Amino acid sequence: MSNEKGTISKEEAAATLKSVDSTKRDAIQSFRIPLLLITLISLSCSLVVFSWGMTEHDNLWALGMYTGAASFGIFVALYLYTFHLLGIKVNILPSSKERIKSELVLILIFAVIFIFGRQFRVYEGFEYAPHIAALIAGSFMAYLLYKYPTGEYLQGMKHND
Repeated sequence: MSNEKGTISKEEAAATLKSVDSTKRDAIQSFRIPLLLITLISLSCSLVVFSWGMTEHDNLWALGMYTGAASFGIFVALYLYTFHLLGIKVNILPSSKERIKSELVLILIFAVIFIFGRQFRVYEGFEYAPHIAALIAGSFMAYLLYKYPTGEYLQGMKHND
């Protein structure tokens, strides 16, 4: 700050913004879990969606669905344990209204993918619907885990004018 009123120059403001961006990028990088774990969580999610879409009358795809669900639970537990080792407390249940809304939207998105993957195959005869649904669900899960490792999907900007 160069004068007494607390105003800063354009160069100082740019340097401060650059520093804040760098700090934010470093924090997100330190929160990010290993890519192998992201891949395993996404693949197990895809296995559940694909197996559900292919299941008919409790055939062997049901075993794939149970295996995928169990591995998903194990990998998510490892995900939470990784944050515990880093000394980061992860809030499993959302606390703010914005986060609750975003979590409900994500649940709705995954539910639609999960249900339509099977419905299009069984009732519409589109045989590749479970394949496409599993690809979409796994890709979306990987994107969310990579882009938002802390689970904060909404960045609220409140201005007090």
